[in-house]
Amino acid sequence: MISVENSLMLHPSYYTRFVVGVVLLLILGEGAHGVIAQEILPQSEGSQSQEIVIDMESYMFMPSEVTLDADKTMTLILNNQSFLVPHNFVLDDPQGRQVLEADISSGESQTITLTLTEPGIYPFYCDKQLFFFPSHREEGMEGRLIVQ
Repeated sequence: MISVENSLMLHPSYYTRFVVGVVLLLILGEGAHGVIAQEILPQSEGSQSQEIVIDMESYMFMPSEVTLDADKTMTLILNNQSFLVPHNFVLDDPQGRQVLEADISSGESQTITLTLTEPGIYPFYCDKQLFFFPSHREEGMEGRLIVQ
């Protein structure tokens, strides 16, 4: 009887290492892609609204600081650029009271319209947390809206 060995058969640990390596490349490399964030998009003359695009990536917002006018309607477009990680957008007023919370799944976008009437600094952040790991905010995923 002739025994034939399949030279393409690999040890099962090879596949495990391969899959883990691919996943790590995807997770670690997701912040490296060139996403251009637009802070405030121009509006037509006499417009009373401002459109702001904020991209959510691994532990950061782009841009992380936005200045806008009080008493104008703001259209906030939140884009979760992460490959696997869900994020949220929590906005507090200058006194620390929560004004808004929006959950955005990975790869999704959400549009929110609101008007901020009180001038001041409105911190925003992602407070998602996986098990015992630090929250996204603790990892630096925060920013601020400066209302003038």
